[in-house]
Amino acid sequence: MLWRMIVAWFAVVASAGAALSQTQDYPVRPIRLLMPQPPAGTSDSIARALSPHLTQLLGQSIVIDNRAGANGSIAEQLLALAPADGYTLLYGSSSLVNNQILHEPPPYDVLRDFTAISQLTRSPGFLAIINAQAPARTLRELIETSNNSRTPFMYASSSIGSNQHVLGELLNARARANLTHVPYKGLAAALNAVLSNEVQLSFGAPTTSIGHIRAGRLRAVAFSGAQRWLVLPEVPTIGETVPGFVYESSWQGFFAPARTPARIVQRLQTDIGTAAYLLKLRELLESSGQVVVASTPQQFTQFLQVYLKETAEQFRIAKVQFQ
Repeated sequence: MLWRMIVAWFAVVASAGAALSQTQDYPVRPIRLLMPQPPAGTSDSIARALSPHLTQLLGQSIVIDNRAGANGSIAEQLLALAPADGYTLLYGSSSLVNNQILHEPPPYDVLRDFTAISQLTRSPGFLAIINAQAPARTLRELIETSNNSRTPFMYASSSIGSNQHVLGELLNARARANLTHVPYKGLAAALNAVLSNEVQLSFGAPTTSIGHIRAGRLRAVAFSGAQRWLVLPEVPTIGETVPGFVYESSWQGFFAPARTPARIVQRLQTDIGTAAYLLKLRELLESSGQVVVASTPQQFTQFLQVYLKETAEQFRIAKVQFQ
C-alpha cells in the first residue's frame, strides 16, 4: 500500500511539473484563433492584420479559423469546450454578450465559461444608412416615412440579436418608429440589401459604409454615438433627433477558455497590447473607426460585468427576442 501511495505521489508531482513547464514555455505550437465572422469582414481584416505581429511576439503562428454563423455563437461555444491551455482563443465581440441574453437557456455564461484576456477596441457608434434613391433626407423624415408608408419599412441586420437588430428596435421603442426587422447572414449581406434597395435602412459600421456614402450609393442620416463622427461631422447624431439616445455597444476583444492559467493569460495580454500600439496597426484600427483600448484582464472583466447589465436592459426596452 505504501509503495502505491509513493508512486501516486510522484505521478502527481511529475504531472504538475510537466504542466508548469508547459505554461512557462508557452507557446510551443501554433495558436488557433476562432473568428465568429466570415472572411473579409471588418473583424476578420483586423485579426489578420494583428496576427503577424502576434506571431512575431509570441514566436508561434496564429491560425485564424473562421466559424461564422448564429450571430457568432458557433465559434463562441467551440471556445467554451476547448482545453484551457492557451492554444485556442476567440476574437470575440459584443455578440458574445448578446447571445447569452438572447437565448433561454443561455448557451454559456460569459463570466464563468470564458477568461477575458484583453478588450482590443471599442466603436464610437453606427451609421444609419439608406439607399441614395430613398426620399428621406433626415432621421426625422425616415421615422415619419416608416409610420406613413403603406408597405413595411424594412431595416437589415447581420442576424437576430445583433447590435443592428437591437439598435433598430430601440428606435421603434424610443422614437416611435415603425421599422420591420429583416435579418441577413452577416454585415456584408445586410449592406448589400440596402445598396440594392431590397430594404430601406441598415446600421453600418462607419468604415464599411463610408466608401459607398462618398460614392453616392448610400446616404447617412444619423450616427448612433454620443458625438458626431469626426470623419462625417455633417451627419447628426440620433440623439439630436431623439434626446438622450446613444448606442455605442460594439467592441472587440480576446478570450480564452475558463481556467486558463494566469501566466498564459498575462503573456497574451502583454503581447496583444504591444501589437495594438504599433504605429501601423494603431493607424489601421483608428482608420477603421475603432478606438484602441488594449485593457488588462481585470479591466476587461469589470467592463463585461457592467456591459452585461446595460445590454440586458437595452434588450428589455427593445423587446428583442429570438424568433
